[in-house]
Amino acid sequence: MGPWTLLLLHLPLVVSMLPAPTNVSIVSFNLEHTLTWLPGPETPDNTHFTVQSLRKNSWQLVKGCARLKTRQSCDLTNTFKDPFYHYKARVQAITTTQKSNRSLSMLFYPLTDTLLGPPVVSVSGCGNCPLLQVTPPTSRGLQRSLSPTQLYYRQFTCKVRRTRDGSQFSMWVTSTEKTVIGYLEPGAEYCVTVTPSTSFNPHSVPSEPHCAFTSPTAANTVPVVLSVLCAFSLLVVLLCGIVVYSGRLLCMHKPLPKTLSSVPLCGG
Repeated sequence: MGPWTLLLLHLPLVVSMLPAPTNVSIVSFNLEHTLTWLPGPETPDNTHFTVQSLRKNSWQLVKGCARLKTRQSCDLTNTFKDPFYHYKARVQAITTTQKSNRSLSMLFYPLTDTLLGPPVVSVSGCGNCPLLQVTPPTSRGLQRSLSPTQLYYRQFTCKVRRTRDGSQFSMWVTSTEKTVIGYLEPGAEYCVTVTPSTSFNPHSVPSEPHCAFTSPTAANTVPVVLSVLCAFSLLVVLLCGIVVYSGRLLCMHKPLPKTLSSVPLCGG
C-alpha cells in the first residue's frame, strides 16, 4: 500500500472533523470568571460547545457548560473558587456526528489575573478638609473570596486634582478608616479619584472622579466694624455739635427781663 493510498484513507477522517474553537480566553472581573471563544471557520449552525476545567490534575466537565450554543460563554466563577490556585480550561465543538479538537486557554491565576473594579467612594465636606471614605465593591466573586478587603481592597492610591489648573497630588488611604484631605486651597474645586493598589495584582480600574468645592475664605469683618464705629462716632460728634450750636442761638435770641430792659444803655 503506497503513501498516497494511506493519505486518501485518512482524508475523509480529516474532512469530517469540526473546526476547533479559536481565541479561547478567560475574562475575570472582581473574581467573576468567564470563558469566551469564537467558533472555528465554517462551523455548522447546529454545533454545540462543551467546556472542561483542569482541577487536581484531571479534566472535569464544568457544570452548566455541556451544551452551549454559538456566542454563549461559560461561567467559571463557582469552578475557580480558590484565588491562590492556578487553573486551565478547554472547549470543544460537537455535533451529533462530529467533534473538534479541544482548544486550551492560557494558565489562569485568579489572584493576579482578575481585574479589580473601582471601589465605592464617598466624600463628605468639612470646610477645607473633606473626609474621604473608601469601601470595597460588592460582587459574587468577591463574596466567595476569603477576605476581599485584606487581599484586594486594603490600600488605595488617591489622586486629588484641582480643577482650576490641573495641579494634583497623590496619597495612600485604607478602607478601614476615614481620611482627612488637608492643605487645600479655600474656595476651589477638587476632584478625587481612587484606585485599588496591591503588590501582586497590577490590573485595576480607578473610580469615577468625585468633585467638591472647599469652603471660601471667611471674610475679615474687622475693617467693616471699625468703619461702622468711626461713622457712628462722627455722627454722635456731629449731633452734639448741632445741639450745642442750637443752644447758643436760643440764648442769643431770648428776650431780657423787664428789670433789665428798663435800664438805659450806656450813652443813651
